[in-house]
Amino acid sequence: MYGFHDRVIWVDLPRKTIDVRPLDPDEVTDFIGGSGLGAAMLARMVGPDTDPLSPENPLIFMTGPTTNTSVPAGSRYAVVALSPYTGIFGEASVGGSFGWQLKRAGYDGIVVTGAAKKPVVLVVGTDGVTLQEADRLWGKDIFEADDALKEEFGDDIVTALIGPAGERLVPMAAIGHDGRHTRMAGRCGMGAVMGSKKLKGIVVAKNTIETPVADAAGLKASVQTYMGQIQERLKLFGFNGTPGAPANYDPLGNLPINNWRDARCPDIIKTINAQVLQETIQVRRMGCKRCPISCARLVEVKDGPYKTDGVTEGPEYETIAGFGTQQLNGDLNSIAKLNELCNRWGIDTMSAAQTIAFANECFEKGLLTTRDTGGLELGFGKPDALIALVEKICFAEDGIGKLLGQGSRKAAAAIGRGAEECTLEVKGLEMPMHDPRFSWGQAISQATANRGACHLASLAHAYEMVSTMPEIGYAQPHARQSRDGKAQFVIHLQNFMNVLDAFSMCKFTIFANALPLTPFAEWYGLIVGREVSVVDLLKTGDRIFTLKRMIDNARGITRKDDILPPRMRTLKKVAENFSFDVPPVTQMLSDYYEIRGWTEEGRPGASTVAGLGLGAWTGQPGLRLP
Repeated sequence: MYGFHDRVIWVDLPRKTIDVRPLDPDEVTDFIGGSGLGAAMLARMVGPDTDPLSPENPLIFMTGPTTNTSVPAGSRYAVVALSPYTGIFGEASVGGSFGWQLKRAGYDGIVVTGAAKKPVVLVVGTDGVTLQEADRLWGKDIFEADDALKEEFGDDIVTALIGPAGERLVPMAAIGHDGRHTRMAGRCGMGAVMGSKKLKGIVVAKNTIETPVADAAGLKASVQTYMGQIQERLKLFGFNGTPGAPANYDPLGNLPINNWRDARCPDIIKTINAQVLQETIQVRRMGCKRCPISCARLVEVKDGPYKTDGVTEGPEYETIAGFGTQQLNGDLNSIAKLNELCNRWGIDTMSAAQTIAFANECFEKGLLTTRDTGGLELGFGKPDALIALVEKICFAEDGIGKLLGQGSRKAAAAIGRGAEECTLEVKGLEMPMHDPRFSWGQAISQATANRGACHLASLAHAYEMVSTMPEIGYAQPHARQSRDGKAQFVIHLQNFMNVLDAFSMCKFTIFANALPLTPFAEWYGLIVGREVSVVDLLKTGDRIFTLKRMIDNARGITRKDDILPPRMRTLKKVAENFSFDVPPVTQMLSDYYEIRGWTEEGRPGASTVAGLGLGAWTGQPGLRLP
């Protein structure tokens, strides 16, 4: 099977058994790989009432057909399970080297079922796959556990590990990879699922098994055709990385500030921009495997109250905005330290930062007091309080730690008294740092995204600012604040992004028009050995997106859940050079449902399901309505 080894590791933790099973070729054709194939597996294994922290919820690690090929930035992988954070379909995508090395070990993915009685680590070695007891690792943070495993198995291994947050089943817990050079599977609480199974980590040893490709020479030639274009158009992006975004977004109105209440913060931006990072704490740039962009960077704060533990992964845009502008915090060193602690202890920086901004506003309004926080004075512009709260959340400390670790939706329900007005989440997942009032494409996309609020579900803002899709009629960026054609535009993007998630490719390859849609279809066709068009890809993306929606429908998600938080429906965003009205989500949602072929309740209609080849799937456990 081209693009795959046709070998998936299945681990039964209670029985301590390991099998290697083939992939279903029909499912690979229909869902490709990555989170697409992961969703298909999940739909067969869970029911509408499956508890995400129960042994019945599988944890699925899945690569894609581009992983370990010559395709640039094609070595990501996906983690899929029911989310303990939201209760619905959950997925997290991650780069680095873990997916690449798993594929080079001769395996396409790992499915973990059940739960162990005692902590274990899964070792994918050069001579087989084994389960080992991990009492020695339980209680260690991600960096410490990675160090211990490398001392035991050698520096050539890669790891996927949970820290204290995952061990304590903090719902926003993440899975960390590559030790101090951390790449996080951050969103949806996949680390808590791993912790519920007593699976401390996965070790993959270095190997050199190539991924089968139908036309390797043709693929290499095609990649070279576009490589110069990618490198040239993404040169500045690679130089600045995502930390370049705050300075760009602030004057445009696409930056979250003061829990989304303020329009501009130019004074704070002066101290937390990419240039300051480069001149003060940056050690060097780095990139994921087979990546020509190298947008990541390693940093070190050498002294002061926010000194880092040596060289660690630097904060990305979402973290800089979340712990910076959202908190009215202009101390870059503190943001680097917060990023290190989240990576070390294993939580999602996006949900953590947004939930803390929610808590700060609640404290400001008297909905939380020092009686609730154990004496800690919350508030905006207090980096020491941010660090204290991150620690309390990661270690699930009684009181404010456990409350905020549940996320802002559940915390608001517990606090009451109008606290929900301070939340910024969709379906229980906190919003990314991209403003739906700036981008109406983001408005409708975040409202309908299957895992909850997610900018990566469409990357609409990128296609409303610079990027285009001439192959399907978008020769110019789409008008940002226009309802006309917006639903169809977002649907095209959501379908395409689901294809990239199935390939396990980095979405930065579309920034600045680095690549149109055509090469993705061309590369996939050369990998699998058949002609594939852009239209074919978009239909496959539609099928994947719809299957994920059907999983959500089975777990109670309908139109009532496809809604932006109160602030995005009521508060205009106004500054000297812009004035953004609230997006007309209700009207755009009706447009969206009609084009998708969904009912007004938000369920894929029978003809839509049949047309996408999903008719037989309606009998799967995960798709049955309660």
